[in-house]
Amino acid sequence: MPPASYNFRMGAITSQPSRSVGQLTEEEIIRRVTANLGQACPPFPAGPGGDCAIFEETVARKFRVSTVDSVILGRHFDSSTAGALAGAKLVNRNLSDLAAAGAIPSDALLSLLVGPDVDSEWLEDFARGVGKAAHQFGLHCVGGDICRVQAGTFAATLAVQGFAHRILTRKTAHNGDVIFVTGKLGGSILGHHLSFEPRLAEGEWLNAQSTVTACTDLSDGMAKDLHGLINPTQDAVIDLTSLPISDAAHQLSKADGKPAIEHALQDGEDYELLFTVAAEQADLLEANFKKKFPLTPLKSIGVISHGTGLIKSRADGAVITGQGFGHFA
Repeated sequence: MPPASYNFRMGAITSQPSRSVGQLTEEEIIRRVTANLGQACPPFPAGPGGDCAIFEETVARKFRVSTVDSVILGRHFDSSTAGALAGAKLVNRNLSDLAAAGAIPSDALLSLLVGPDVDSEWLEDFARGVGKAAHQFGLHCVGGDICRVQAGTFAATLAVQGFAHRILTRKTAHNGDVIFVTGKLGGSILGHHLSFEPRLAEGEWLNAQSTVTACTDLSDGMAKDLHGLINPTQDAVIDLTSLPISDAAHQLSKADGKPAIEHALQDGEDYELLFTVAAEQADLLEANFKKKFPLTPLKSIGVISHGTGLIKSRADGAVITGQGFGHFA
């Protein structure tokens, strides 16, 4: 969570011209943003100030890993969300992708699309949120871009680079592999979607275990993201009674009448790791994981089998349906 000193009262959009970024020059906006990125923003020439960011070559890890993700006002957070929370979310949802690859973060480029009525103090708070979250995990913001767009609009994109020892990705599981998931699922809209930490340490450790065969992060919901873990000749056979359901999912269930397990399968923005392990080593890996990360819940929820790209219930073989989060729904 961002420190209590951040201003949680101001909104992203202001009706007061004196508070808006429309009163500032592009140079002043950039100066304020980079100043509030804090320790995550190295000084020029390593940081912002040139036409391009320049990186030193690394030989410590063999593979360079890149990802890019965005947050958009009205889509990923609302106008009442504190800037620090929105900024931290931008960083952490990118780092969750790096965690799924077992990579450590390195450098990032920040792009801002800013309407003229965005509150200037909120924007500074957003930059502080980016900077704090990035610095926490050793990510350096080395450059980017800013562009003025129509009123009522704010969006930010972060392009992130990291490094990994080996390739750990989706669709490389084998039949018989055991499926694991970290954390608890569902109900993220009650706060988890804005306040979470990416499983970077867990992902790096999993990358070092040769018995881990595939991995992804849960951003769009189990019902959707699990399909991304299997190939078209495989099924994922799930024990629904083993699915770790969050307290927030149960809370939402009481409010909307939808079963808590549906929230766990479909809500999205869990930002947990979903991965597979060779069957003969699954028990050992689970035991070692729990010793290494005693505060991170881990559950075995099913197996990979020969099939046609479906998710099925272990109890009766019924196909488990659900769309998860759809970006264009």
